[in-house]
Amino acid sequence: MPSRAVAAAASAASSAAATAGAAAAPPRRVAVIGAGFAGLAAALTLQRSDRCEVTVLEAGQRAGGRASTQRSGDAAIELGATWFHGLGTPEQPNPVFKHAVDQGLIGTSPEAESWWSSQFLLPATNEPLTKERQLAVTHALAAWTDTVEGLPPNASGTTADHLRAAWARLLRSGKLDGGTGKVATAARAWRWRELLQRAMDGCHSTSDQSALGLSLYDEMEGGVHCALPAGMQTVAEYLAGQLSDLRCGHEVERIAWGPAGVSIRCANGESFEADAAIVTVSLGVLKARHGELFKPVLPLAKVGAIERLRAGVVDKLFIEFEKPAEAGSHAAAVSSSSTASNGDGSSSAAGAAETGAPGGPSSGSSEPAVSYALLWSCPWEQGGAADSKADAAATPASLAASAAAECEAQVPDWARGIFSLRFGGPEFKQRQAGTQGGGGRQQPEGGSSGEQQTQAAGQSAEAAAAGDDAAKAAAAVAAAAAAPEEGKEAPEDAEFNPCAEAAQPTSYHAVAWMTGKAALAVEAAPDEEVLGVLRQLGAIFPQLQLPPGASWDRVTLRRSRWGSDPLFRGSYSYLGPDCSPTDVAALAAPIYASSSTGSSSGGGSTSGAATQGGASSSGSKVGPPVLLFAGEACHVVYIGTMHGAYITGQQAAENLLRHWQYQQAELQAQQQAQQQAQQQE
Repeated sequence: MPSRAVAAAASAASSAAATAGAAAAPPRRVAVIGAGFAGLAAALTLQRSDRCEVTVLEAGQRAGGRASTQRSGDAAIELGATWFHGLGTPEQPNPVFKHAVDQGLIGTSPEAESWWSSQFLLPATNEPLTKERQLAVTHALAAWTDTVEGLPPNASGTTADHLRAAWARLLRSGKLDGGTGKVATAARAWRWRELLQRAMDGCHSTSDQSALGLSLYDEMEGGVHCALPAGMQTVAEYLAGQLSDLRCGHEVERIAWGPAGVSIRCANGESFEADAAIVTVSLGVLKARHGELFKPVLPLAKVGAIERLRAGVVDKLFIEFEKPAEAGSHAAAVSSSSTASNGDGSSSAAGAAETGAPGGPSSGSSEPAVSYALLWSCPWEQGGAADSKADAAATPASLAASAAAECEAQVPDWARGIFSLRFGGPEFKQRQAGTQGGGGRQQPEGGSSGEQQTQAAGQSAEAAAAGDDAAKAAAAVAAAAAAPEEGKEAPEDAEFNPCAEAAQPTSYHAVAWMTGKAALAVEAAPDEEVLGVLRQLGAIFPQLQLPPGASWDRVTLRRSRWGSDPLFRGSYSYLGPDCSPTDVAALAAPIYASSSTGSSSGGGSTSGAATQGGASSSGSKVGPPVLLFAGEACHVVYIGTMHGAYITGQQAAENLLRHWQYQQAELQAQQQAQQQAQQQE
């Protein structure tokens, strides 16, 4: 028998050979599907670890996903994400905002947005709201806000369930007693607030939204909401420029997964082999394609979560009015007639770099924003997900047929989804001479003419004076509306101050947000039909004013189509009535392939970010995950946000790296045990 010295030498040689073999093994490879903020965060986290090769497969022709800034010349519009929802803290910053600061696109302490005063308009009348009706609107909106912001952490049912109870309390409170039309006006304002809530949360209807899900949602700390002067897509393009292997135009058709890793086939005929894939496609795409996209099919728990979670649709209609020559020149916005939400008209990464240079776009239009809130004559929950006799009985008020209803009957049903029309605001970006991408002050949402340089290079003195007068008039009517009715006090925490009179806008760019069924219907409508409906708004709401010299006959329409775009199939995600945080955790959970049977497993936390599953206690029997998932739908607290998407992408990458580290440590432990056993022979 060989001596122990010989055995030790043999063991050492064997260990050295194993180590050398491991060093010579090809590096691990990871495919990241999608180049939105989740995919970018995952890819950069892996790339910076220097432990694998990373390929990002993006179906579209740009990075950014639902952060889509469409640029042309000196102007741009935000088709998708518009605001940072909380800037975070030094210990836990909003990662997307932090990257914007690092790029010099915005200062470290931007000013918070200030909500503009809406001018609430009744149909078929030139008369402004009386003081009684103004107060009814204010009471209704305050009661709504108190309800949605005061949902308990264990809220049950739908958001609409809690709002029905709130409406009943408002009626019993006596705040709507007396006067003419106070209850009916409050009911119209209640429906208006419903449509705004849908736009804020991306939900099809509050009847289709889990109250628990809404109660768990939270803003990042920092308390500031603001837009980005250069547009949100600019941050994504900056991050994409750091990737070593980003391949646009690579729509994934099939992901075959198993113990050996993943095999990916793209629509353009290319294929990729990888040890793992991080899937960051939208929830809408998963809902539509999960059965055909994955082979074998996904585990039942994940499929159930995909089917129960909701993908809402929120679209924007952008209307650019031709500015008459006598009003001065202006920076024209994008001139194409209609634009899909995949951002084909967007500039390249090279063009994006220019937006951070001196003279970059402002955060919004230079003129003060003027917002018209349209109080249509239809029930609160009409067109919602739960139209029934019970819901009709719970509707705040029955609005009788009138001249207003007859006027409204001239337009298709989807037109009533246009709940506001705002001239100016943060969705519009205009290049301003002498401003720095990160040095200028951030314009709050809604605009204030004193916060930015006006767009007066070619503007006549008369037009400039008219703009000043309009701004002063808007401020005056807002202040007048804020005064309480004689003998009664307005709610201290009123979210909106309805203006007494309609001010004339000075911005020639307007935007209308639409959601749910109405948004899907307008996506399917041709441009001429949409423009025809928009032209009728002035007849239905006579108080609605256009900027000086503007006409509905000289407009350019652009719009997003997030719902019908096959690369997204929705805007952002929310929890439906039959959902729970467990579904978010199941969606986010990684999938492990057994080294012996090819079976899968997944797990995750139901709290916070639905943390990706930790290392498997069975070690090499399960091994590292082969499929990981990330995106805004994977974060129950920050669902529907850019920073939520980014955080989940970073977590998925860190989870994979952690598993590899555990696997390597286990292998080393096995080698050491084998070496010790050989030494003892």
